[in-house]
Amino acid sequence: MAAPHGADAAIPHEAASLADRAALLGRTPLLRRLPAEALTRLAGFAHLRPMAKGETLFRRGDPGTGLLVVVKGRIRVSVPSSEGRDGVLNLVRGGEVVGEIALLDGHARTADAVADTDGEVMLLERRDMLPLLAENGTLALALMEVLCERLRQTSAQVEALMFQETGPRIARALLQLSAVQRLTSVAVTQKQLGEMAGTSRESANRTLKAWEARGLVTLVPGRVTLRDEASIRSLAEGGRDPG
Repeated sequence: MAAPHGADAAIPHEAASLADRAALLGRTPLLRRLPAEALTRLAGFAHLRPMAKGETLFRRGDPGTGLLVVVKGRIRVSVPSSEGRDGVLNLVRGGEVVGEIALLDGHARTADAVADTDGEVMLLERRDMLPLLAENGTLALALMEVLCERLRQTSAQVEALMFQETGPRIARALLQLSAVQRLTSVAVTQKQLGEMAGTSRESANRTLKAWEARGLVTLVPGRVTLRDEASIRSLAEGGRDPG
């Protein structure tokens, strides 16, 4: 069941202990370099709660109240189109963060965030994070690294949509997901892959089936395994699928 519009404002404070919340925060790449006392202080403000598959965590245009840390599960970040087809910007997994832009500037959300699986998230409010950012250069630098990585991903997606054919765009999306998930067997549906590559599910299906016939990938429902990563990378960089 989907959560109400602007759901991040409704995330309750769970009964998890302060030490538990600090440990969860300390395992995220963004926060793991913080000293123990800073993590404990931040954990005192953190709100932890479950998320259900299909739940809307926030929508584009909602007030940017804070940062979501994905404790477990996966969140789909996308922008809606006038034709009703979402453009998927990212699939964010456990240990990563969502909402870092609004955290810094306090402006409206720039995309939709929907739970792609069941899981658990932690909300860190902007009003609580900003003092820590001002005091702790390590945290500020880590957040800049997250922003730079997201900007690089977005720039690559825009470049691919402008100049590349469908095959290379799908190859780039697969490699991006493989890097994020740190696996060669990527959890993604063909519809999601098409949305990330700016094409239809049918076009993604045709491309993947052709690659499977050539031994580049193996397909099962909800998963694509890269059998020949070097060839997939060559397709992503070369611009045209020779097959």
